[in-house]
Amino acid sequence: MYKIQNNLIAACLVAGILFLAITSLGLSLAILPLYVNKVAGYSAFYVGLVIATESIATLFSRVFAGRYSDNHGPRKGMTLGLSLTVSAGLICWLTFIFLPPSHMAYGIILISRVLMGVGESLIFTCSGTWPIGLVGKAHAGKIMSWVGIAMFLGLAIGNFGGTWSYSHSGLNASALIMTLLPLLGFIVVMLVKPVSVSPSVSHVSLAYAVNRVWKAGSGFSLANIGYASITGFLVLLFMQNNWGQQAAVAISLFGVGYVISRLMLGWKADSSGLGMTIFSLCVEATGLLLISMAFTPWMAMLGSFLTGFGLSMVYPLLALPAIKSMPDENIGLALSTYESCFDIGILISGLIGGIIVSVFGYPAIFMFASCCCLLALYSAVLAYRQLSTTEPRTKACSAP
Repeated sequence: MYKIQNNLIAACLVAGILFLAITSLGLSLAILPLYVNKVAGYSAFYVGLVIATESIATLFSRVFAGRYSDNHGPRKGMTLGLSLTVSAGLICWLTFIFLPPSHMAYGIILISRVLMGVGESLIFTCSGTWPIGLVGKAHAGKIMSWVGIAMFLGLAIGNFGGTWSYSHSGLNASALIMTLLPLLGFIVVMLVKPVSVSPSVSHVSLAYAVNRVWKAGSGFSLANIGYASITGFLVLLFMQNNWGQQAAVAISLFGVGYVISRLMLGWKADSSGLGMTIFSLCVEATGLLLISMAFTPWMAMLGSFLTGFGLSMVYPLLALPAIKSMPDENIGLALSTYESCFDIGILISGLIGGIIVSVFGYPAIFMFASCCCLLALYSAVLAYRQLSTTEPRTKACSAP
């Protein structure tokens, strides 16, 4: 079968696969909190549990995803991830159609979140390792910028579409689209050539990977609590304040801010370093603070935009110390270990956030997320200090 020969075009198409899959994820993150809270009538704690279940599944499958990509190639990993994502969407759609809101329906939704979490883990990792394998590690920062645009643009579109469908056409249409979108990714998988793998030398210890990545990863995790708070609780905050008609716009502004920041600053990702990381975290913290203090929908919308603008560059800027601290043949493990911190951030927001909202109300979760961004500043300093003062090992001991 024909394979695309231009590696740059091929890398962009792989980012397109991520866009399709993450749009599906964004739809699920928009409609499931609404289903659990507004349709099934469960409390904010159960909303957080749905979000947390997916994050736990993704977190515990990250190492598997990295190993699978390193040993079998990102093309096979992407195929498996897309298959699981389609299955998760199908389960949700069938549940909405055939089962009334109940404990059984809620349990089945949780099972679909596990499948989505494992699929997400594979797709996230392979959408980074496949393009890097095509165009080279020297361009890792730019690749992570492309991946980030695809990821958060997909999330923004998915969040907007799911919120809009709840008000205009119900949840079934979004669940069906959530199922069909990842199927288009299989077309790209067939067109993009695989990259070489070295399974005989790719097995380094997980402890070594964690030791090299935790500083950057902890900053990424703390920053992503803001993202998880917006996707999980911003629409509910707007509805509580009787701003429901503006909720979809507020969610989409997060994605708009994210993409604008990446288009303006993404080309500097390989050279901008710690200064831009600090700037980005401060902007995100400011946006979250505005949401927590908002007394008009416009103030909250501005906060959502600033949160997206600030978070945008945190992902590639902290990914660089993580990737460059690992041997070339272990990029998959480096990315999966780093990206597991994305899941930790969502997990913290889902579990602790649900409790915070239940006790203190919706504004409190955004105040909490703003404080977490400020804590991430210290992690960012540690990550770049490690990169500048130590040479990454080119060979690591294998796990016993």
